[in-house]
Amino acid sequence: MAPSTPAWADGPLPLIQTPSATKDTNDHPAHYIANEMAWAHNAMLRGLNAIYLQAPHVQQGDAADFLFFIASWSAWVLHHHTIEEKQMFPGFEAVPGVAPGSLSHNVEQHHEFSEGLSGLQKYATATTADSYSGAHVQKLVDGFSPILRQHLADEIDTLWAMDSVAANTEHSKKLLNIYQQCEAEAGKQDKSVVPPMVLGLCDKTFEGGNDWPKMPMGSAYFVHYLFARKHSKAWRFLPCDTFGKPRPLAFLGNNGAGK
Repeated sequence: MAPSTPAWADGPLPLIQTPSATKDTNDHPAHYIANEMAWAHNAMLRGLNAIYLQAPHVQQGDAADFLFFIASWSAWVLHHHTIEEKQMFPGFEAVPGVAPGSLSHNVEQHHEFSEGLSGLQKYATATTADSYSGAHVQKLVDGFSPILRQHLADEIDTLWAMDSVAANTEHSKKLLNIYQQCEAEAGKQDKSVVPPMVLGLCDKTFEGGNDWPKMPMGSAYFVHYLFARKHSKAWRFLPCDTFGKPRPLAFLGNNGAGK
């Protein structure tokens, strides 16, 4: 990947335009699901961009925290795709009106990048600060990031196409129920890792302003002042604060630039 200018987490891998930027996404559960997934996928892309851009500039004294950030991001994305393969996609395809096998291409894409993504996670968990190499991190990311980015974009169209299920029926409600069950499963991950990391990957200014993810009032403060404390040094590498406010990437050497 070639760094974008200015260097911030909206590149070098380009973010995905969310369907709600141009369309009504509340008219069918499939459209709502596709839109929610686009927001989540952009958070993933910001995380990977933040890793890629900062990797060469992280020095030994900060490497352990950066490796924890990489390991946390990788585990989150791997977990996301495991839920899709084992629970979400089979559930969707069992709903009458969704063509059998219509999500198989997305699973095939998982297999194309999963080895590289797992390799990044293994590197982050097995490497010591003394042996950290930013160049190697970038090499690992280059190995799988193009197909990952393609997958994250392609999946939105696949999910949108589930509007083949008639709207305002028990079948369309089933789509939403399956998605919400998977959201609940994802919510079981380590509260001291996933919530502070994901909130720090959400840009509240994106596409003119947004409120994704929707959370109960005060939840972000709870995450910021309680959950984020345990691994606070790792969250220095996030492109946004807990409240979705973009900030300059902290580790860009002498070429630092920010949103």
